[in-house]
Parts: sequence; C-alpha cells; structure tokens
Amino acid sequence: MDAQLKRGILNICILQLLKEKDRYGYDIIKILQGFFPDTEESTLYAILRRLHKEGLTRLYTSGEISHGPPRKYYKISDKGKEALQQAVSSWRRIEAILQEIGISSSSL
Repeated sequence: MDAQLKRGILNICILQLLKEKDRYGYDIIKILQGFFPDTEESTLYAILRRLHKEGLTRLYTSGEISHGPPRKYYKISDKGKEALQQAVSSWRRIEAILQEIGISSSSL
C-alpha cells in the first residue's frame, strides 16, 4: 500500500478508535496492527504524536500503573472530531468518484 495513502487511512482509523473511547498508545497500536500488520510501532507512535501536536487529540495520564509509569491516554478533541468528519466525507467522495468511473471492489 502506498505510504502516503496508508498514513491518511491510519489517521482516520486512530481518530475513529478515539471517538469510540479514550485509549492508550499501545492499545491503539495492537488494534491497528491487526489490520495493518506491516506497520511499525514507531510509525504509529509518530502519528499519535503528530495528531496530538495538531490539537486533534488530548493526552492525560491515568493513575493505573502496569509495573511501570502511568499510562498516557489519548482522547479525541472537538477539533479531532471535526477532522474525522471531514476525512470520512472526503473518503466517501473518493469512493463515489471511483464507482462512477467504473472502479469498485467487485470490478477489480
């Protein structure tokens, strides 16, 4: 899969997972590696840091300790919810265009 396309898809996936509930980084990574097994942890952590830096997520630590430092949890921000909505809308427009020109999952 093209790296840039994959990064965009990962952004959408991460924001959707965070829309469902707050999650810590390792939890997000394990879920996404189930769908994208060739994706490195470092890549996913870099995306998480960038989404946070862009204000699409918020970060907090939990008092829960797992034999190490407290876990850092990510929470989608209002800006992140808007970005997710725009990304899904763009994705649907792309799907419609592809179908209109004759490309569908059944035609490939």
